[in-house]
Amino acid sequence: MPLHAGRSHFGLWRDLLADAVPERVHLVLDQPAGFALWGLDPLPAPALVVTFNPYPLYLLDLFERRPVGLLVTPGSLAEIDAALDLVAAGRPVGSPPTLPFDLPTTRERQVLRLLARGLCSDAIARRLGVKRDTVYTYYQALREKLGAESQHELVLTYLGLIRHDPPA
Repeated sequence: MPLHAGRSHFGLWRDLLADAVPERVHLVLDQPAGFALWGLDPLPAPALVVTFNPYPLYLLDLFERRPVGLLVTPGSLAEIDAALDLVAAGRPVGSPPTLPFDLPTTRERQVLRLLARGLCSDAIARRLGVKRDTVYTYYQALREKLGAESQHELVLTYLGLIRHDPPA
C-alpha cells in the first residue's frame, strides 16, 4: 500500500486504513504538519494529500505541489476512502483555497516556508542570497499581512497549530 506519513504517525494510519488505499494511488498524510510539503520531494503521483491544517496560505502551498487530490480535515475514514476512489479514477479532489487577505509575495512565502522549517534568519538569508536585514523586512511584511505579532506566531499560524485571523 503506497502510504506516506511522518515516521511517528505512519503505524497508526497504516492500521486504520488497512487495505483502503488502491495500489495505484499514493496516500500522503500531512502528519506531522508540514510532512506533505517537506517530507517527500517530489510528491509521488497520483497522490491524495490529507491534511488537518485549514490555514489558507498553507493549503495554497500544498496545491502548488499539484496532488490529484487534497482533502482538508476529513470527518471520517469513509470520506478518505471516497476521495481515494476519485483519485484512482483520475478525478481531482478539492480546490484551491480562497485567501481572506492580501497574498504575500512569492519571496515572502519562501521566507515563511523556510521559517516554518526551522531555519534561523541567517540561514534563510544565506539560502535566498540576501542580507539578514532583508529577511527581517520580509518578516515585518508577513506580520502586517497576516496579523501576527512575532515570527513564532507566523509559524504556528502557518502550520495550523494556532488559529489566527488576519487583519481585514
